[in-house]
Amino acid sequence: MNLSRRNFFKGAVLGTAGMGVASAALMAGCAPQSKAEADLAETGTGATESDYPIQVLGSMEEAAESFEGDVVVLGCGPGGIACATRLAEQGARVLIVEKTDVIGGTGLVASGNCYISLNSQFQLDQGHEADIAAFYKEWLEAVHYHCDHEVLSTYLRNCGQVVDWMLGQGFGYRLKETPPTNGLSGFAYRISQPAKGDGNREETYGNMVDKVIAAGGAFYPNCTGTELIVDEEGTVVGLRADRAGEAVDFMGKAVVIASGGYGANREMIEKYSVNPLLGRDPVLNNGEGAQMAWAAGAQKPWNLGILCVDTLYPVDADHVSYPGGVQALGNVMGDAGKARMHVNQLGRRFHSEDAFCWVPTYGGTNGAAYNEPWLFAIADQAAIDALQTEDESVNDAYLESMIGLGVLFKGDTPAELAEAAGWDPEVFAAEFDNYNTLCTNGEDPVFFKSAEYLVAYGDGPYYAVRLAPTPFGTCGDLCVTPKMEVRGTEPGSTVKGLYAVGTETVGTMHNDYYWALGQTVGWAHTSGYLAAEEIAASVLA
Repeated sequence: MNLSRRNFFKGAVLGTAGMGVASAALMAGCAPQSKAEADLAETGTGATESDYPIQVLGSMEEAAESFEGDVVVLGCGPGGIACATRLAEQGARVLIVEKTDVIGGTGLVASGNCYISLNSQFQLDQGHEADIAAFYKEWLEAVHYHCDHEVLSTYLRNCGQVVDWMLGQGFGYRLKETPPTNGLSGFAYRISQPAKGDGNREETYGNMVDKVIAAGGAFYPNCTGTELIVDEEGTVVGLRADRAGEAVDFMGKAVVIASGGYGANREMIEKYSVNPLLGRDPVLNNGEGAQMAWAAGAQKPWNLGILCVDTLYPVDADHVSYPGGVQALGNVMGDAGKARMHVNQLGRRFHSEDAFCWVPTYGGTNGAAYNEPWLFAIADQAAIDALQTEDESVNDAYLESMIGLGVLFKGDTPAELAEAAGWDPEVFAAEFDNYNTLCTNGEDPVFFKSAEYLVAYGDGPYYAVRLAPTPFGTCGDLCVTPKMEVRGTEPGSTVKGLYAVGTETVGTMHNDYYWALGQTVGWAHTSGYLAAEEIAASVLA
C-alpha cells in the first residue's frame, strides 16, 4: 500500500509517555569478525515488505517501552556510528538502534582497499595532493553524468576532512596501492582502511559508541525498526522497533536511516533489482529503513534496484562462493587470468577478457544487465599444474570436490569439457579453436583484446571455473540532499526530520554499475558526519 504524505500524516501517531534513557549496560562489546559474520548470516533471512506494517501507523498501540533522546539513528554500521559520534561530540544525546548485537555492521567485512580520500592531512603530509575538480569531472564521465552532481561534489570536497576526523577516532588508515583503475590510481585519490581481522575496526567503532554513551546517549541492540513516528505537522520525531516481539519507541527531534539497504532481502531484490541474486557477503540489510522512509513520503531513486556487483569468486549453481584454490584460475585481476578465454552459459565468448579484468565490477554488472548469469574461465592442464605448484592444497582430491560441487568442470578435449559443463560441444569447440587462432595471429578483430593477453592454450585436459555476477549489496534506496535530508516525492520537498546516510543513499552517486571500487565505507563515514553537522546546526541549535 502506497500512502500519500497527507494520508500518512493524518494516520500517524506520537509515541507514548514514560520515556527514559538507556544505561551504558545495554552496550554490547565489540564482537570479533567471526562472531559478527555468524550473527549477520544467521539473522539475514530476508524479511518481506509485509513484515513492516507501516501502512497501519494510525492504529499503533501503546509501546511496551519508550526512550527519549535528541536524535535516533537506525543502524550501527559505519554511517550510523559516524553520525552518532559526531552528534555526541556536539553534546547531543543519540539513541542508536541496531537489529543485531554487533557494532560495526558490514563495515567489519568490507574490504575497503580503495577508500576514496582527497586532500586529507594524512595524505598531504605524505606529499599526495589531489585535483578535486579534475577527479569530479572524471567521475561524472565514468558514470555517464547519471548521478546527483551536487551530492557527489559534497562528498569529494569533504571526504578528506572526515578521514582526518576518523584518524582522530583511532581508525588505522594506510597507504596501500591496488591495481590502477579509471581515476583511482595513486594515493592522492584513494587510501585503504584498516585490514580485516587486525581488530582496529572493531576497537575503533566500539570506542566511538562508548563516546556516544558517555555523552548521554545509548546503544540498543536486537531492535529492528518497523515504523516511523511523526507529529501532527508531519515531522519525523521517532522510530518504533520490534524487540523480541515487543514494540519499543525511540523518540527524538530527528531520525537518521543508516540501515544499509536490502541486500539480504530476497523478495525486495527480486522485485526491484535487475539481477535477482543474494549477495556473497554475510549481510542482513533487510530494507526496513527504505520501506519506512518510502511510507513517510520519501522519493524512490530513478535507479532503484541497482546492485553493487562483483565477479571474483568461483560459485556453485546455488551461488555459494568458494574463495581460494581454483579461484586463482578465475582471478581476473591477475595477468594469467586475463590471458584466459571467458565464455557464457552457452559456451560462447562474449566479452573482452582484459577489459573485464580491468575492473571486474564492470564485467559483473554487464553480465547481469544482459542476462548472463554465469561466466566460465577456461584453463588448460598447464594452468592446473602451475596452480598446484603454488598451492599444495589444490590436490587431486580437492579438484574432484570442486567438480562434485559444480564449481569446476573438466574434459580431456574441448568437446568433452562442453558436455561436462552443459554446452553444445560443437559450439564450444569452435569457439575454442577460434580463440587459439586469434592467439596465434596476435589479433582479436571482434573484442580487441590486447595482443599481450592472447595466449594460446596447450594440451588438455581442459577445465572451466564457474563464476557469476554476484551482488554484495544494494546501491541506494533513498534520495538525499547535500545535507543528507531525505528527499520527498514532490519537487524540492524533503521528509522533515528524516535523514539518510551510507549505502541507503549511494544510488544518488552511481549509474548502473558500482564504479568507485570499495568506497562505500568512505561514503558512509562522510555522509554520517555531514548529516550530524546539519542536524546539530538546524535541528538541535
